[in-house]
Amino acid sequence: MEVKAIKKCILVLAANPRSTDRLELEREAAKIERQLQQKNRRDYVVRIEQGNSIKDLSRYLLKYQPVIVHVVGHGSATGKILLETDLHPATPAEIANLFATVQQQIECVILNSCFSDEMADALVEYIPCTIGIDEEIDDSAAVTFISKFYEGVASNIGYYKAFELGRDQIKSSELLDDNLPCLITRDRTLLGVPEDPYGNPNETLTVVTRSGKSASTTQPQEKPTLYPLWYGTNRRRDSSKVFSEERDNCIHYGRCEVIVPKSHKIGSPGFLEQFLRGKSNRLKLDKTSLKQMIAEDFWTDVKANLAKKNPGERIAVVFIHGFNVSFEGAALTAAQLGCDLKIPLTAFYSWPSQGKPKLREYTADEASIQASEPYIVEFLTRFVTETDADRVHIIAHSMGNRGLLRSLQRIATQFQGQSTVPFGQIFLAAPDEDRDVFRDLTAVCPTVAERTTVYISRNDQALRSSGWIHKRSRTGFSPPVTIVPGVDTIDVSNIDLTILGHGYFSDDESVLSDMYSLLSENKSPQNRFRLIEQELETQKYWMMK
Repeated sequence: MEVKAIKKCILVLAANPRSTDRLELEREAAKIERQLQQKNRRDYVVRIEQGNSIKDLSRYLLKYQPVIVHVVGHGSATGKILLETDLHPATPAEIANLFATVQQQIECVILNSCFSDEMADALVEYIPCTIGIDEEIDDSAAVTFISKFYEGVASNIGYYKAFELGRDQIKSSELLDDNLPCLITRDRTLLGVPEDPYGNPNETLTVVTRSGKSASTTQPQEKPTLYPLWYGTNRRRDSSKVFSEERDNCIHYGRCEVIVPKSHKIGSPGFLEQFLRGKSNRLKLDKTSLKQMIAEDFWTDVKANLAKKNPGERIAVVFIHGFNVSFEGAALTAAQLGCDLKIPLTAFYSWPSQGKPKLREYTADEASIQASEPYIVEFLTRFVTETDADRVHIIAHSMGNRGLLRSLQRIATQFQGQSTVPFGQIFLAAPDEDRDVFRDLTAVCPTVAERTTVYISRNDQALRSSGWIHKRSRTGFSPPVTIVPGVDTIDVSNIDLTILGHGYFSDDESVLSDMYSLLSENKSPQNRFRLIEQELETQKYWMMK
């Protein structure tokens, strides 16, 4: 009588909550099956299930008794796995307890979700071999890794060599997210690594990480910082609960967190370093942290967080972005400014920019920033009146200056007759505004702020193009140099700028240092480092060294 071979099961559990972006789960499972078929490995069978809760995971493990469990989904920066219907993310301890109960014949668990290395560490006590990811990873890199990993599994080369195959494929594909997966094991017999010819145990393979070193000899990886932000926006929320480029007729309030790696450098969001050197030091928005709040709760929360600071240090900065910026892009810049300038509390207002650099989107953004003015007025006014902040500063960039300057006109009327000005420092970085209109609008600045500073540059190619479109020179571009009474003009043309020369307010350490001196001590230009006094037709402005 012929004995029918028992097939080994690979269980793909899709843990994909509705509140996050949809991953291509079916495509990943199909790749696994395709790699097994190419190697003619009919002794494996792939089963796909949707993991909606801890109970579901337990039921599927008992039903299929898999040798490999492949969890696909989203993870949070705190090391938790997000499930579909559970009210709270699953912690490493909860998942570990589950596998401890139903471990059976499981040889390997792959946690193909962001920040899952902590959970992989927890599972290795019960599962011989686990694979996790120590940071956020793009879908393309995750799928690339998995494709090659299962090609190795199908070739029967062992989990460790299969892991190395997938990791090397990410590097050879020149994807940004290289070196992210990590493998941990307590059973070297599953690795497919030859025994030492002299029979000596190879201690470096007791626990294998992505570098192939023992956990005891590997330096502990530093966890990223989660930088908190408070936001206001009149963007419409889309189906994935992330704010889109569409306008809404109200302000949405909330909190979110941006992941700031320990390797972050002042004046850099990390994209260039990762592209050039393969280092994963990008700032990233933790989309799982997005929390929408009603207005009253929002202002209470801001006030409570400022109250935790010492008197005199209850400082808030509000950032308003420019053209071609998404909600996520605004959050990243706000977090970078907050970190680099050591701001006690950082907020940002995100108006419905299309987030695209095309010319036709430029005119759409012009209309959107104008339509957003009433909401910007409300957001800034309530920041001053409802938070008990010692001082509220504002940083506006590019087209964001249009919305801010027009909003200040209305705010000046509301605060008319008061003995103190509502704002501390106002920074007008690379203003995409007509020079004549700028002169008119900034006349109120001395009545609403302690000091107003405008940064300009002759190297700003974005504003050069805007001037060509409008047939009028923009304030942030020189020549000519725009000088307005009551506003300090700083020409930063001498500093090392990026190709467009438009993002220097957050990219250049010299400008950030100048802003920091203003935020901390409100120094006049003649008393600030690197500024050289210039004169133009009896009017003064300053050139940055």
